[in-house]
Amino acid sequence: MKMDKKAFAIQTFEEAADHQKHYKNLPEEEKKDLFFKLMQAAYGFVGEDWPKMDKNHFEVRPLSKNEKSKT
Repeated sequence: MKMDKKAFAIQTFEEAADHQKHYKNLPEEEKKDLFFKLMQAAYGFVGEDWPKMDKNHFEVRPLSKNEKSKT
């Protein structure tokens, strides 16, 4: 899944800074909903649930001796 870079408008630094003031005062639940909507627009799954993670890119490996001593 690739991000659709055309989904958002280009802003100046001043415009982007003005948005931070607005979002800082929102309740956590509303911030969560807005984040979800932005992710939907960015990755093209508007109106759908979060896509399932493609686990083919991950593998389980045994820890090396150096990694075991750090834990």
